[in-house]
Amino acid sequence: MTTKHTDGWEPITYQELLDENKLLVDENRTLKNKIQCLRAYLKQDKEPKYDIDKPDLERRQAHLLVKADLEALTRIHELSTKLLGSEGIQPLLKEIMDAAISVVNAKMGTLQLLEDDSLHIVAHYGHKQPFLDYFTSAENVASVCGKVMQRGERIVIEDVETSSIFAGTPSLTVMREAGVRAIQSTPMLSRTGELLGILTTQWNFPYSPNEHDLWRLDLLARQAADMIEQARSEEALNDSKKCLMADLNAMTRLHKIGTLFVRESNLEPVLVEIVDAAIAISDADFGNIQLLDPESSELKIVASRGFPKWWLDFWDSVSVGNGTCGTALGREEKVIVEDIEQSPIFVGTPALEIQLKAGIRAVQSTPIVSRSGRLLGMFSTHYKKPHKLQDHGLQLIDLLAQQAADIIERAQIEEMLRKSEERFRVALQGSSVVISSQDRDLRYTWAYNPSPGFKLEDLLGKNDYDIYQLDDAEAFVSIKKQVLASGVSQCDEVVIHRPASAGGDLFHEMTTEPLRDATGTIVGVICIAVDITERKRAEEALKKANDTLEEKIKERTVELEEAYNSLLENKMRLSEAQKIAHLGNWDWNLVTDELYWSDEIHNIFGLDSLEFDETYDAFLNLVLPEDREYVNNAFKKAFCGKSFEIDFRIISADREEHILYARGQVIFDEKNTPIRVRGIVQDITERKKTEEALVKLEKVRIKEIHHRIKNNLQVISSLLDLQAEKFEDKKVKQAFSESQNRVFSMSLIHEELYKGGQAEKLNFSAYLEKLADNLLMTYRLSRINIRLNMDLEENAFLDMDTAVPLGIIVNELISNSLKHAFTEKKEGEIGIQLRRHEETINGIHKSDFCLKVSDNGKGIPEDLKLESVESLGMQLINTLVNQLDGELKLKRNKGTEFTVRFKVIEKTPKYQRQTYSP
Repeated sequence: MTTKHTDGWEPITYQELLDENKLLVDENRTLKNKIQCLRAYLKQDKEPKYDIDKPDLERRQAHLLVKADLEALTRIHELSTKLLGSEGIQPLLKEIMDAAISVVNAKMGTLQLLEDDSLHIVAHYGHKQPFLDYFTSAENVASVCGKVMQRGERIVIEDVETSSIFAGTPSLTVMREAGVRAIQSTPMLSRTGELLGILTTQWNFPYSPNEHDLWRLDLLARQAADMIEQARSEEALNDSKKCLMADLNAMTRLHKIGTLFVRESNLEPVLVEIVDAAIAISDADFGNIQLLDPESSELKIVASRGFPKWWLDFWDSVSVGNGTCGTALGREEKVIVEDIEQSPIFVGTPALEIQLKAGIRAVQSTPIVSRSGRLLGMFSTHYKKPHKLQDHGLQLIDLLAQQAADIIERAQIEEMLRKSEERFRVALQGSSVVISSQDRDLRYTWAYNPSPGFKLEDLLGKNDYDIYQLDDAEAFVSIKKQVLASGVSQCDEVVIHRPASAGGDLFHEMTTEPLRDATGTIVGVICIAVDITERKRAEEALKKANDTLEEKIKERTVELEEAYNSLLENKMRLSEAQKIAHLGNWDWNLVTDELYWSDEIHNIFGLDSLEFDETYDAFLNLVLPEDREYVNNAFKKAFCGKSFEIDFRIISADREEHILYARGQVIFDEKNTPIRVRGIVQDITERKKTEEALVKLEKVRIKEIHHRIKNNLQVISSLLDLQAEKFEDKKVKQAFSESQNRVFSMSLIHEELYKGGQAEKLNFSAYLEKLADNLLMTYRLSRINIRLNMDLEENAFLDMDTAVPLGIIVNELISNSLKHAFTEKKEGEIGIQLRRHEETINGIHKSDFCLKVSDNGKGIPEDLKLESVESLGMQLINTLVNQLDGELKLKRNKGTEFTVRFKVIEKTPKYQRQTYSP
């Protein structure tokens, strides 16, 4: 259960409340069933006339006891039913107390709840005020409730006069005056064991509650604890909803303030909205905002709500130490005054009379500080009554103060830049110099005389990446970040790349300076760029004029020859490499429908490059007909943007079948239109043949291993048989026989794996049939007709790690039935059922198996516990079930039924290359 804390709140989830409601409903259902059973009993045994002999008296007492239990259960059920429809626990506390008095026929009682580590009486019966006042805090005086709180368990006092708890204490006198002689106190515990309260009943004569009394009290305490916990959960949920709604309203107002400044670009209405928000989120009656005058270092009111003019005139200018805002100004931290009449800030000052006259009793002042630590102002909220702010409210106020600081600082910076812009405009009017300013995020806040093609409104709020090409933008951003980091100006030559149709590239000499605020903090950069395009073009033309045409031709000729030789050499190397690897590359131009093949691809297909019409259709005709649709679909999927890897078959020119591996991908243009497909092809025929040979060899090797293991196990079984003949003791012979059966169950698994088509997995259903038949023959009883009823999942394949322990489990369970179940019958039936449920989640394949082995024999005694059975067979079964991480259950309904549940998990590969279907 989630509770509220002093430093904040944690919301209880709706699911938690539903879970607690379900527990209460289930408890009520159980009570209702119990009540129906008792009523049925009483209906059968209506009070007859009893004789005075002992048996009739005992029967009458039992009848009266059941009747009393029925009345108690009915009352408890009615009480819990009321809670489900009530709006809280408070109206039911008295009814819980009355119910406790009724179910144990007490004369007095109290109901105490534990709050803040202290017990508090919330309901009572038969007590006067002096008694209640004395035991207000039961843990602090000699009391039974205090002892119960310490021990966490019920305490019964048969006579307070002889109890060591009260001997020699004032509490004994209080008990005597109240007429209390006997007491019982029962703790009310939550389902997690937490103490919620104590239910106490008292008698005016020495008395000890009987077993039924205590049972009724336990049941009532359980129900009462559920009711209290449920009510507190609902209260916590309601509180959580209120806190969430308050937070939502606060966040909505904060968002509104931010958007208001962006929309209005005017600080005045935003400051008024901040005052209103501060009043709302702190539940205040008045509020104001003051900004710090940098020249006088005084706070001046710029926005307020709810104050008379004479109050505003008194606090118009505030210096350090004057009032809460002046104190916060001096300390540079929040100041809270919960009651101004008790605060040293106001006592003995004229400000106290002003505040009281305005109806102010409490106030808080929070500094408005920029992110760089500069004090911008103060906002204060005022209250008509003494008031203590909660931590959560203070957090919201701090959040509002930070947002106010961001808005005020931005407004001041924009005002400073506006004034600077006017000065620059006058000084640089008619000049070709480009001047711009950017904030720390390098977003443009102002520009003068921007480059041709740009307007001021197109620049504001954007960065260089939004305006220039990527390479140009990265160069500009790198320079400006260096200036922001170092605080040192730089002069660089930069270029703006443009197409020739737009006039070609522009060259500038750019000086980048750090932009600082009034405190010297760097808040952005200023760039001054001078156009040097004409100078650069003149320099370039002069350089070209100095180079002779002959030198350029020679250089170009040498470069072309070197490039040609290098290309030829690389082509030869590539051809040799492809020939060695039987791998070639191809390129399909979708625009011209031309298909290029390297020489090695022609070799792979056994074709002459001059004879082959290099088109996609011609290539597809070379693919084996059975694989053409598969290959064509792979190419189609590639046009969705995914590369492909496939294996397929062809018939080469020498009329032999070859297996090829192909990989490729589609190239798209800037409009996401496919224009080209390219990839590789490799002849993997020999590799495939080698892999298939290795797989066949591995299967033969594994089968031989299973065959040898089976033979060895049969030798062990024969040795056990020979050894058993040397003993006359039937128990010893039986032990040898059981061991032979276990060895046979393992031997049969290896025999099935040897004969079957799979080397690693066993058809467990077929195995079970053979195992059961063998056991039936081994334990054949001439006087008993035993039938096998088998209901098995088809094709239930299990690996060795699962099949071996499961086979031994089945061997033990069937053997137990054959040996012990039918000693008192002439015929019987043994059932074996195997069921499977499969699902695949996130690439993991899971199979849930349920194996049932049952018989209709005499059954296992009710008092026999599986975990206490010392036989080797049952110990082996329990051990192997745990090894399978499974679950074993036993039913004793008309015989014996063992159920074993276990899981088989097999991970499927996340990626597997597409291959042809032979």
